[in-house]
Amino acid sequence: MSNADEFNNLMKQSKDQLGLLRIELQNLMVKFGLRSLTLYQAARKEPLRPNEMNSIVKYELTSAMRDFAEPDNMEKVIEQTKIEWEKQKTTK
Repeated sequence: MSNADEFNNLMKQSKDQLGLLRIELQNLMVKFGLRSLTLYQAARKEPLRPNEMNSIVKYELTSAMRDFAEPDNMEKVIEQTKIEWEKQKTTK
C-alpha cells in the first residue's frame, strides 16, 4: 500500500472516529440536560412545560460548555490528553 493510500485510509478512519465522538459527546450532553430537568422537576409538583424544558436544558448545556472552556479546565484536559498520548505511544 502506498503512502497516499495509507494516508487516505487514515483520514477515512479519522472521519469515522470523529462521527462516533460527536455521538458520544451528544449523549453526554443529554445526560447533563436530564440531570437539570430532574433537579428542576424535584422542586415542584406540576410537570415541566415544553418551553421550560427548552430553557432549562439550554441553560444547562451553555453553562457546561462555558465551564469546560474555562482555562483551568481546558488545561486539565490538555494535560490528561498528553498523558493518554504517552500511554498510547508506549503500548504500540
